[in-house]
Amino acid sequence: MKAVRMLLLISMQAAAVQAQTGTAVLTRSYDNGRTGANITETKFTPQTVAQRGLVKVKSLPVSDDPRVEAQPLYVPNLVMNKDHKAHNVVFVASMGNHVFAYDADAPSGKDLLWTSTLLGKPFVPAVIQAGDARHHRQTSVDLWGINILWGILSTPVIDLDAKRMYAVNWVGGVNGKAPALFLHRIRLADGTEILPAQAIQASFTDASGNPVLDARNQPVQLHSDQKQRAALLLSPLRGPHKTLFIGITGGETPGDPHGWMVAVDVDTFRQVAAMPTTQQGFGGGIWQGSQGPSTDDMGNVYAMTGNGGFNARKDANDVHPGKIGDFNGTSDFAEAFIKLRYQKTDAGKATLTLDDWFIPFQDSKRSPPEGDLDYQDQDLGSAAPVVPPGTNLLLGAGKDGILYVLDRGNLGKKIGDLTALRQPPVFVTFDGLGLSPVIPNIDFPLGGGPDPGQGPPRKTHHLHASPAYWNGPAGPVLFDWGENESLRAWKIDPNSGKVDFLGKGAEISSRALALDQSIGGMTGGMISVSSHGSSDGIIWTLAPIDGNANQDVVDGIARAYDAANLDSVANPDGTPRLKLLWDSSQARVAFHFSKFCPPVVADGKLYIATYDGRVDIYQLHP
Repeated sequence: MKAVRMLLLISMQAAAVQAQTGTAVLTRSYDNGRTGANITETKFTPQTVAQRGLVKVKSLPVSDDPRVEAQPLYVPNLVMNKDHKAHNVVFVASMGNHVFAYDADAPSGKDLLWTSTLLGKPFVPAVIQAGDARHHRQTSVDLWGINILWGILSTPVIDLDAKRMYAVNWVGGVNGKAPALFLHRIRLADGTEILPAQAIQASFTDASGNPVLDARNQPVQLHSDQKQRAALLLSPLRGPHKTLFIGITGGETPGDPHGWMVAVDVDTFRQVAAMPTTQQGFGGGIWQGSQGPSTDDMGNVYAMTGNGGFNARKDANDVHPGKIGDFNGTSDFAEAFIKLRYQKTDAGKATLTLDDWFIPFQDSKRSPPEGDLDYQDQDLGSAAPVVPPGTNLLLGAGKDGILYVLDRGNLGKKIGDLTALRQPPVFVTFDGLGLSPVIPNIDFPLGGGPDPGQGPPRKTHHLHASPAYWNGPAGPVLFDWGENESLRAWKIDPNSGKVDFLGKGAEISSRALALDQSIGGMTGGMISVSSHGSSDGIIWTLAPIDGNANQDVVDGIARAYDAANLDSVANPDGTPRLKLLWDSSQARVAFHFSKFCPPVVADGKLYIATYDGRVDIYQLHP
């Protein structure tokens, strides 16, 4: 019975769907568990990649804004209205509010099947500090001003049963005026929109329908200028009666907006439920490094929330807002793993409630020793939770670089009590061998290690890519890549959750910053895995070569590693080395790194989104 349930889970949730003649990539990171693994790939193997290498065969141009933020999606053997023929179609969403459909196999210049313009112009934020679009340009919505337009920021999702795409975009505001968030339905066959688009709005009310006021006596409501960065979640991904879940960011200082999860019934295309992650304080945003919320086989929804807290003291004029206090685990769930239960009630109505939660730390308990701050940018929600199939585990790691392994059936409802974990926390980005399993030996000043000359190099260890999970020939393995660090591999017991270090790559992201003992080498590596079941596993990565991809537009590099076999030569520090198979410099391709976008592999092609107004396609060298 357990085996049947496992097969049902994989078949219903997998977005790397085996179509008649190919594999469909319908959502971010391949599946609703966000494992990052496409296990139906037959053309790429470690042997063919190492021996033949990859060559760029063409680029898919994005003409309106060079910064491609959304992960490309892919549907093979799709009949298009243009010619009533089947095509292998790549879908690229842009910050200029366009969706482009390209034939993956047609020659460049003859491969554009359609371009869809979503209703309204993209948001153009006001420039606060001049500069250029690559360096130190601050705008009203982005401290570093890398993005030029703000349209489709999140990765859309494809409803293959209905032959539709769902996408959220910002519309409207120019020169700093507030934009508006809209949800769209787009026909895959021709790019036409199924109208009307739905404005995304939400407010929190009590049982009598009265607005709930936060600690500042302001109504708890969704603001139209809150970013919608997290990939969309469609649950179930295949089958009837789907629900669309939309995670929305919050703010990081007192008085800022609250984070939200919004639910839309796909049958009626109506917003039926919404829940703020904080009710009294601020923040708790769901942004997750552009990764989406995840689901399990029961339809529960999981997310990791970001920074937030309370304004602990304020005067009548709100001139001195006072210190920022901790979130409380009663009404406010910042820095938290949350499990949401969605239930349909009356026709056209539903509820979205917090079913379980775990808060691994309080900001005030991680104050730097040199100061009196009780709040830092620790941001558990810089990545997303992973739901490994066939287990009862929930995995997640954020800016502290620590892997938390939880029981999905009992997250604990505790704050800072690490006994709720299935195993002690483990550093998976900063210390390659992990920490001694002594609770709670996890604290040191975030943003660096000891001062130069007094210990290890001063470097950050944030994780912005959710761990990739693959069940290989020796059992389940995790892969991740933190800032200023290298790719890491960990073995994980699917029953106990015990994690053991396997090896790491020799290549370091933002290497010059790491060697210079500097900090801030965002964002580390973005990861996906391809395999043919439990064999022929390849880890595909994108990482910045140098510099800080959060502050500047920087050069990127794509790499492929063997997912099951280590290199015969160890690393200089004696740790086992992951075997590098290929990198994009061998193909003589240069590109600027899209800081939160993972590589995509399907049907013998590698897709890489860039900040150069294009998506590059690679395949095996002839």
